[in-house]
Amino acid sequence: MKKTAMLNRLAAGLCLAAALPAHAGRPMTVDDASIVAPGQCQLETYAAHADHLNQYWATPACNAGGSWELAVGGAWSEDTSGPRALISHYGRLQAKTVFKPVESGGWGVGLVLADQFRSGRGLDGDLSANVPVSLSLLDDQVLLHLNAGVLRSQDERRTNATWGAGAAVRLSERNSLTAEVYGQQRNGARYQFGLAHALIPDHLQIDGTWGRRLARGAEETVVTLGLVLQTN
Repeated sequence: MKKTAMLNRLAAGLCLAAALPAHAGRPMTVDDASIVAPGQCQLETYAAHADHLNQYWATPACNAGGSWELAVGGAWSEDTSGPRALISHYGRLQAKTVFKPVESGGWGVGLVLADQFRSGRGLDGDLSANVPVSLSLLDDQVLLHLNAGVLRSQDERRTNATWGAGAAVRLSERNSLTAEVYGQQRNGARYQFGLAHALIPDHLQIDGTWGRRLARGAEETVVTLGLVLQTN
C-alpha cells in the first residue's frame, strides 16, 4: 500500500473536531456519538506527518439548527519521497446525526456519512458510513467510543469494513488523554495516543497525536498537531 493512500485513509477519520467533554473529536480518529449544538460551528485545522509525507487539513462544521452537523473539509498533501515533491489536494463532505445523545453515566449512538475525494476527480471518492457508540463513565471523566462501518474505496473498487475503539480520559479541566485502536478490512490496524489542552475552555484547543501501524516490523509512524476553534 502506498504511503499516500495510507495517510489518506488515516486522515479520513480525523476530520471532526471539538473540545472535550462535549465531543471526542480531535485528537481522536475514532468518532463519537455527539454533534455540535444547533447554531454552533467549529473549525479544525491540523498537520500530519508520516515519513516523507506531509498533509494539512482544515475542516469547518456547523449545525444550522437541526439534527444534522454538516462539514466541508480540504487538504493539501506533499509527498517528498521522489526526486521532486508530489503535490495533491483532497476534499471531504460529511453529514453526522445522533439518534440518542450521550448522557452522564449513559450511552449514545449516531451515524456519519462521508465522501472523501481527490481534486480533479469530482465527487467520485471514498464513500463511507460509520455508526459511533459512546459511553460515559465516572461522571464523564472517561468516555469510551466504539465504531463500526463500511468504506467504498475509489482506487480498489471494493467495499471494506471499518472499526475502532478508543477512550478519552479527562486529566483536568483543561487537559485530556486519548488512546485508541482502529482499522480497515484488508488494510490492517493502527494504534494512536493523543493529548489535548484547552487554551480557552469550550473555545480554543491545541492537540497532538502519535501513532503506528499495529503490525510487527511495519511501524509507519504518523504524528499530528492540531488546533480547534469552537463558537457558541
